[in-house]
Amino acid sequence: MPGRHFNSRMGRGRGMRLRLIDPIILLSLHQEPAHGYSLMEALNKYGLVQIDISVLYRTLHQMEDMGWVTSFQEQESSQGPPRRVYHITTDGENVLAQYISDLEMRKDAMQRIIGDYQEHIKGNHTD
Repeated sequence: MPGRHFNSRMGRGRGMRLRLIDPIILLSLHQEPAHGYSLMEALNKYGLVQIDISVLYRTLHQMEDMGWVTSFQEQESSQGPPRRVYHITTDGENVLAQYISDLEMRKDAMQRIIGDYQEHIKGNHTD
């Protein structure tokens, strides 16, 4: 079922930073398959520099369990031991689209809140 567990992953109990992990990972994998180190770089690119690597791998394992991503062990690695490479699935692409839709709605709401706040401040500070 596409989007399986989407709503539970977007639960209110998780902080905004953690909720952004899922769409960032899925977007990165939509652009190209990647291993954990590359995905950490993607999280850093979007400002999630405080995320522990264990959180990333726990999230990836959960995404695999939900059918959003698949992974395989590289046969050859230029440096060090073989790495696990992650790919987005069709279900993962559908979930990514849901995340983007949700983020767009939140962005619109945030812009309205900021606009209302700025209007309120202007109204209270006119001489």
